Amino acid sequence: MDESTLESVLGPELDVLMGEEPQDEQELVSEDELLGEEAGEEAADDAEPGEDSEEEAAAEPDAVAPPHSWSKEDKEAWAELTPKAQAIVARREAERDRFVQQKSVEAATTRNQVANEAREIIVKMHEDHAEKLATYARMISPQAPDEKLLYSNDPDAVITYQRQMAAYQRAQGQQQSLHQQIAQARAAAESEREQSQQAERASDAQRLREQLPEWFDPSSGPKLQQRLQAIGAELGYPPELMAEASSTDILALHRAAEKFDKAAKYDALMARKMETVRNAKGLPKMARPGAQPSKQQSNAAKGQQAWDRLKANPKDAEAAAAFLGI
Repeated sequence: MDESTLESVLGPELDVLMGEEPQDEQELVSEDELLGEEAGEEAADDAEPGEDSEEEAAAEPDAVAPPHSWSKEDKEAWAELTPKAQAIVARREAERDRFVQQKSVEAATTRNQVANEAREIIVKMHEDHAEKLATYARMISPQAPDEKLLYSNDPDAVITYQRQMAAYQRAQGQQQSLHQQIAQARAAAESEREQSQQAERASDAQRLREQLPEWFDPSSGPKLQQRLQAIGAELGYPPELMAEASSTDILALHRAAEKFDKAAKYDALMARKMETVRNAKGLPKMARPGAQPSKQQSNAAKGQQAWDRLKANPKDAEAAAAFLGI
């Protein structure tokens, strides 16, 4: 029987008997391996975009809310920006708002200063005007007419009396008018001075509100005020002066209170440390390694050993004698 007949009958078994591997199985295995490798590559390819998207999502910042001052149309355009661009624009908008607010405060402060200086000038003008009017009023001293001229039966004397009376009444009218103008000038000066003081108090309160907002807080404000009043009393501020304290005084007292609090915390910390040191002084001294123990330490060690022996054997007479020091 030739090899072709055996091959036709046995088929693949002939290759096994001859020590050769079947070609079909090799091809099938290689195909599976190739398919497995391709599937792995495809899975890797499929996984890589996901990983990239996750990394990009992690790197991409969250969306930022648009500025409150923007219009509805601007906010709709805001949604078209990327989160990174939104963050940059929001930061720049916040910086701009802070800059505008700072400059507005500076402008308001300058405006108040100029207004106060102008009011002071106006007050000085009114006061000077009132003083000049008072000086002029003192120069006008109406003199009453001589009534003897009226009863002298002399027509010329009567005419003189009438002229004196007219001059007297005219001078009185001028003097009354001057006194009214003086009162008006002084009232105007007082009004300008009061407006200047009100503006100064408003500016002072605004400064305090910006630098110490908790002073105006309904919950923490009263406690802070009591605290600063106590600090002021310790520093010698009378209560009536504390009631009229300016923002400069209040801020100075607040800084003093912070320093006092820090000093109190430091004192408490040092007190705890000193207490630890004092407690450590009462402990028995520890012998250094290799050093000869003191007599007190030796007696204490022997007593402890004797006590341990007694606890183990209450009938141990030697241990009892050693513990009692007999």
